[in-house]
Amino acid sequence: MSDRRAAELNKKNLARANLTRQSLGGANLTRANLRGADLTGSNLVCANLAEANLMEANLSNANMVDARFGRAKLTGADFAKADVNGANFRNTDLSAVKNLTMQQIRSAKVDGSTKLPRAFKDKMPKTGRY
Repeated sequence: MSDRRAAELNKKNLARANLTRQSLGGANLTRANLRGADLTGSNLVCANLAEANLMEANLSNANMVDARFGRAKLTGADFAKADVNGANFRNTDLSAVKNLTMQQIRSAKVDGSTKLPRAFKDKMPKTGRY
């Protein structure tokens, strides 16, 4: 069974799972419990993580190009060196994530419904697409 398929079948049981360097591109992880999971270096390209619990998850060095995060719980998630180019963070609270950079924010899809870390608020345009 592929890593992606296994993740979809067991998506409710992935809390604190070691998913380091796994290929989860395109996986449907909607509402998955990935709290505290280690996704270091994983491929999450085009993965659907909408409403997933990623609190305290390690997403460092993960490839999350074009992933969807709408309403995901990300408090304490570590984004160090993660590729979030084109990732959709609309309707998502990023205010308490770790190691997120302005460069990452500028490469992702955010809008007025995205809650950004306090340090970024002065750097974002007041109107229009971010």
